Amino acid sequence: MYCWRGCAAQGPPDVELFLVRHGATEEFEAKRFGDHGLSETGRAQADALAERLRATAFDLCLASPLRRAQETAARLVRGREIPVGTHACLAEGALGLLDGVDHADAARRFPEDFRLGRTLLARLSAAGRTAPGGETRAEFAARAREALALVLVSLFHPSARALVVSHGGLLAYLVQLLVGREPRDDATLGFDFCGVARVISYREDPAFGPFAMLHFSA
Repeated sequence: MYCWRGCAAQGPPDVELFLVRHGATEEFEAKRFGDHGLSETGRAQADALAERLRATAFDLCLASPLRRAQETAARLVRGREIPVGTHACLAEGALGLLDGVDHADAARRFPEDFRLGRTLLARLSAAGRTAPGGETRAEFAARAREALALVLVSLFHPSARALVVSHGGLLAYLVQLLVGREPRDDATLGFDFCGVARVISYREDPAFGPFAMLHFSA
């Protein structure tokens, strides 16, 4: 577990939230873009994470509306009385014309978008959009700021502990915003499938803060 900033915080944390990327998806088996559900591996990853988090009491779960995030969230809260709120701002970048397209065919049809790689951040960096016909960088960044406002309500609430289930690209932008940086498409950080970042809110006496402190956990 690694602390990104603020490790010298004094006193116990105020509240916490846990940022989680969904589990592995069927997209990698189908080799086709789309809103796929979890693969067998992804379901196992989500179940293993649910067991790791079993001793952590959550007050609510905030999830992307996309299928892979919804399935991951359902497995993480299974057997618990935790309300799941679905929020469009937590979704991954819009696929536009890539929806349903084979990976190899997509790269042939839209070479500029795939000049730097297949992932969302690579597409943003290469063409300034999440996909052909998808969101622009400005639109995606604005949505990430909506997600920031959403999670900060829970992070700085005096009694809330939230579980947030989203996607690699959106979470990469969100983490940069949480630590006060302008999001970059070439950010050298990322979330593995079912990877977790634990975010702690804390204050220092007499009234310095509040701050967000991040711990990354495999």
